[in-house]
Amino acid sequence: MLKHLCLASLLVGSAGFAFVQQGQVKYPVFEADNLPASLYARRRDSIKQQLGPNTLAILFTNPERNRSNDTDYRFRPDSNFRYLTGFEEPDSALLLAPSGVEYRGKKVTEILFVNTSDAMSETWLGYRMGPADAMTLQQVELALPNSKFQEVLKSIVLAPSTSLMLASAPADPSGPVAQMLKQWNEWVAGTGKSPATARLGTMLSKMRVKKSPEEVVLLQKAVDATVAGHREAMKSLEPGMREFEIQAVVEYAFTRMGCEAVGYNSIVGSGPNSCILHYEANRRQAKAGDILCMDVAGEYHGYSADVTRSFPVSGKFTPAQRDVYELVLAAQEAGIRECVIGKPFGAADAAARKIVADGLLKLGITKTADESRRYFMHGTSHYIGLDVHDAHGDNTLQENYALTVEPGIYIKAGSPCDPKWWNIGVRIEDDILVTKSGPVNMSAGVPRRVDEVEALMREKGIGNIPVGK
Repeated sequence: MLKHLCLASLLVGSAGFAFVQQGQVKYPVFEADNLPASLYARRRDSIKQQLGPNTLAILFTNPERNRSNDTDYRFRPDSNFRYLTGFEEPDSALLLAPSGVEYRGKKVTEILFVNTSDAMSETWLGYRMGPADAMTLQQVELALPNSKFQEVLKSIVLAPSTSLMLASAPADPSGPVAQMLKQWNEWVAGTGKSPATARLGTMLSKMRVKKSPEEVVLLQKAVDATVAGHREAMKSLEPGMREFEIQAVVEYAFTRMGCEAVGYNSIVGSGPNSCILHYEANRRQAKAGDILCMDVAGEYHGYSADVTRSFPVSGKFTPAQRDVYELVLAAQEAGIRECVIGKPFGAADAAARKIVADGLLKLGITKTADESRRYFMHGTSHYIGLDVHDAHGDNTLQENYALTVEPGIYIKAGSPCDPKWWNIGVRIEDDILVTKSGPVNMSAGVPRRVDEVEALMREKGIGNIPVGK
């Protein structure tokens, strides 16, 4: 049964202008743990205050992407747009005017442009919120059909000192987003002004990097689903399984725990594929003696985790695999210790990189410290949030910053070292929350220590189901 949220509803006149009335919202709300609309309203108030008077800013959501004939990729809103509105439908734009703009006798500082809702759209496309319910559910001052975008622009009277800002222009726009962007560009050209982009983006990055308590809750739910997926994969993996079978296990766990999507394309690489950082084909048959590097995560209400584990296909590390694994784990633990308030963002990378460089020399894999870059070629950390590589708004760690710590060593066949090390790719990645009491490993539920990994792999998982070959 659909459960409808009983809130103040709105009636829309024939012109598409919304007025507040009492009644019921038509739009069904299925989730009980979405971020509150009041939080988005506070964010918009904050950004409008930062923009200051005599400023007009526009944000567009992403366009829908065509996959093939009559098939689109699953829609995901632009992250900055979502951060300020919570609105998840396509074909939308947000206009911010701290000094206010007047439309049909009503002065407002924000207008959300959305699709209308009608019987035809609901039959073919599903529920649309429409302007009326958007004003109630999203708590925006004014919501209008996106067909009114040009009319609103033409009604705006700009003061000579007004500056224009565009958060970012969507790449390859299509549909109503392309139409609104075209109308915006034509209108801007008529004003003789040049809109700035960097300033608004910088403001939003600085806001997004610090997570609110409500955001931390959603991020932890994404992490918890990801932990469940990794654990099931460790219990399910057996020699002879195809990489996509393990992918299916982890993504099943994500879905069962409420994730709407994966945070990124799942990376499940066995043997030589463990040494490919962004391997996504996931078709090889895993063999006894291989190590499997699995970088997979779920996305919950827009917030993405990012967790990697590396474990032996046969359930027990070989001596060479264990040596490399223990070195990566030591590097990760050194990096995690640096995730404290006031430390530079790069402190974790510096600590992890030194451990790896010294350890590779000790194992005889390298002959100089600089040579470690051949085997550890990526950075150790990035922020996480609405994007898996989230807005990088600050280089000094503060409370409620969330970031990864993910050192790795990847030794491809043919590398200038003893062949016993070849085809060993190990990355260990966890999601770390910076708190007043020190770093908190949000994904600690997935074992990292060798004995714990091997013990979990002896348990029975859900992955042993018939698969067509």
